[in-house]
Amino acid sequence: MALDDSLKVGAVAKAAGVGVQTLHYYERLGLLRKPQRSAANYRLYSPEAIRRVQFIKKAQAIGLTLEETKQILDLKEHGRAPCGKVAELGEKHLQEIDTRLAQLRKYRRALAQALGDWRKENTTERECAGEFCDLVERLP
Repeated sequence: MALDDSLKVGAVAKAAGVGVQTLHYYERLGLLRKPQRSAANYRLYSPEAIRRVQFIKKAQAIGLTLEETKQILDLKEHGRAPCGKVAELGEKHLQEIDTRLAQLRKYRRALAQALGDWRKENTTERECAGEFCDLVERLP
């Protein structure tokens, strides 16, 4: 990388939409390569770092962990196509999402039932004074 093309940490952070500390954290985790340093010891990144950080953020947005993202980036850096790994991780996350959605639907039904029952009762039937809230305790 020519020094003319290099970007300081603040410019990379701004362009990628993250904080400077996020870039430092990604470096520590090995998600970003250690940047070159200027004579004044400033970090100097290649313009490619912006695209890499944007990829990391998109991977997080779809539910990939930073460790999973690192695995994908490592495959690419070693000349291997990461798409098979991405598909494998995508399947895993889809199953996790489906499980969580089923749990949320079950919880929503229970909460709706408890609220409906609670609203029908008059205030003397409710056991809120001096006790834990019976509305919460009714939930499974």
